[in-house]
Amino acid sequence: MSDCSLPSHEVQVILSRHAAFLAGRPGGSRLQQPARHYAKLKLDGVKLDDAILPRATFTEASLAGAELRRADLFCADFHKADLSRVVFDRADLRGANLGNAILRQASLHQVDLRPGQIMLAETDGSKEVAANLNGAKLDGADFRNAQLDQAQMAVASAVNASFTNANLFAVNLAGADLSGANLSGARMKDANLIGANLAGAKLKGADLRGANLRNVDLSEVDLDGVVLQGAVFRKGETLPQEIEEILKAHSLWIATGGAEGQRAVLNGRKLDGCNFSGCDLRGAELQNASLMGADFSNAQLMFTSFAGANLRKACFDMADLSGTNFTGASLAESRWRGARAVGVDIYNARNQRTGKVVYPRFQSADLSKADLRGAIFEGIDFATADLSLANLQGTELRQCVGLHKGSRSA
Repeated sequence: MSDCSLPSHEVQVILSRHAAFLAGRPGGSRLQQPARHYAKLKLDGVKLDDAILPRATFTEASLAGAELRRADLFCADFHKADLSRVVFDRADLRGANLGNAILRQASLHQVDLRPGQIMLAETDGSKEVAANLNGAKLDGADFRNAQLDQAQMAVASAVNASFTNANLFAVNLAGADLSGANLSGARMKDANLIGANLAGAKLKGADLRGANLRNVDLSEVDLDGVVLQGAVFRKGETLPQEIEEILKAHSLWIATGGAEGQRAVLNGRKLDGCNFSGCDLRGAELQNASLMGADFSNAQLMFTSFAGANLRKACFDMADLSGTNFTGASLAESRWRGARAVGVDIYNARNQRTGKVVYPRFQSADLSKADLRGAIFEGIDFATADLSLANLQGTELRQCVGLHKGSRSA
């Protein structure tokens, strides 16, 4: 990086002694310095194989082409560092921070990026810290056989990267660009891939059991041999390209807490018969939209607004409708088998409960002839809703009021 400084004489001596150690020359000594600071230093091409540098700080440093094979870098901080072409093969990077770092063409073969346990002096306890690669540039990087369980890799760019046979259990790849990546044989059980770009990715033999593939366009992805048991993904026809792009931006908005991307606003759109099954539309706006016969089965629709929308004959089977707004919506002959329309606890900035709960709203909604069998409704006032001839067999109504005669109940 252009604003990096050359290492001090002391650091140069330390590095030269380590180089001598690696070469087996007299006077050499292995680099063993926990929590050492190398922030903003220019260390391009440095050879640090087998160095012991747990909790070391390399923030915004330049290590392009450096060699750190088998190095102990437990919980090291590489935030915004230039790690292009670095060789991390078999290094211990548990709990390391590589957020927004550049790792283009880096080699991380058999690297360990699992969570690290940090001891807390003030409590004599410990806490688990996941490896952070959020926003990292990983294009062309080699993660073959790497341990990446629970790593945070949201909105990372890993174009043409190799994750062959890597362990990616519960990894967070929300909004990541994995186009052209090789994920053959990768173990990705319970991975979060919401809104990820998998165009041209190789997934042969990958284990995606229980994975979250909401808002992922799989229309041109070869899923032959991929294990998808329990995974959530869209089935059927793709959406119009413009809507796919809106979903992509919405996924980024979710993954970054609103810092990037854009909330999906589809107010007044004509989207009759569209397939949103398995999509994540949390907080989206579809007010006054025409969605006759649209499929929202298994979709995540928390705080989504359908106020005034035409949802006649739409499908909400197994959808999460927590805090969803259906005020004035037309839902006649819609289907809700196994759907959950329940309240959502509101938390403050400190992640503390405020005591406020937002329940779904159905004021003046038309639910006539709707199939509500097996659905769960909580805290809803149906006083102004039309439930005539609605099928409520097996429906669970928790603290709901305003129900009128005319619906079919068990």
